[in-house]
Amino acid sequence: DQQKTAFFQNMSHELRTPLTLILNPLEEESKELPDNKNIEVAAKNSRRLLRLVNQLLDFQKLEAGKQELKLAPVNITRFAYICGDYFASACSSKEVAFSASLNGEMMGQETNPVHILGEVDALEKVTFNFLSNALKYTPKGGQIELGLTTTPDKARFYIRDTGPGISEEGKQKLFQVFSQVDETTTRDYEGTGLGLALVKSLTEEMQGEVGIDSKVGKGSTFWAEFPLCEAPAEAEDLDFQAKDWLL
Repeated sequence: DQQKTAFFQNMSHELRTPLTLILNPLEEESKELPDNKNIEVAAKNSRRLLRLVNQLLDFQKLEAGKQELKLAPVNITRFAYICGDYFASACSSKEVAFSASLNGEMMGQETNPVHILGEVDALEKVTFNFLSNALKYTPKGGQIELGLTTTPDKARFYIRDTGPGISEEGKQKLFQVFSQVDETTTRDYEGTGLGLALVKSLTEEMQGEVGIDSKVGKGSTFWAEFPLCEAPAEAEDLDFQAKDWLL
């Protein structure tokens, strides 16, 4: 197992360098030639491949115990609002309706803070795996909701869509690494299951759990649930970039 882990880590590093060298000039060309569809497609798929390689590296580090998350109190309502702000424009461009809610009410910038013990980078990976997956499978004219529900001791963060849904058999495989759901309504990330397996590992590292509620033809709700914690003495920084997850 140690040799396998070392192999995947070395391979991930070896792939990341040339991919970055490919992507950088493509990004520059896309800025100079914004109407060139070939460059746009090449850059988009290079970003996807680089993201997959990074996820493989993250997953292997977690599995090998070589990556420890730096947990601290995070205002999950503020985090959800920022994620929703990023994601609303992506949904609009694909003609998918988007909403964000807290305990069934519309979420606003001044929504009351709720804190969990987490890491912003890890929460971003969890959230945007869910969101980009929902956008990929929700048809034009459909709906996506980013929601947060709270109890006195827990917060559940969820993404609900009006996509094709997933069978009971398919749901059993979703969070397994390198699994493929053998159905046309497959929802695993890029066909590998790696993204959702990483989501599960990261969430469990933050003392939470993940799950899905879905029926074929009725859409899906992916969720991650975390225990609440005390608010920090100082306000936390929630600045991050999410644009690549939405492409």
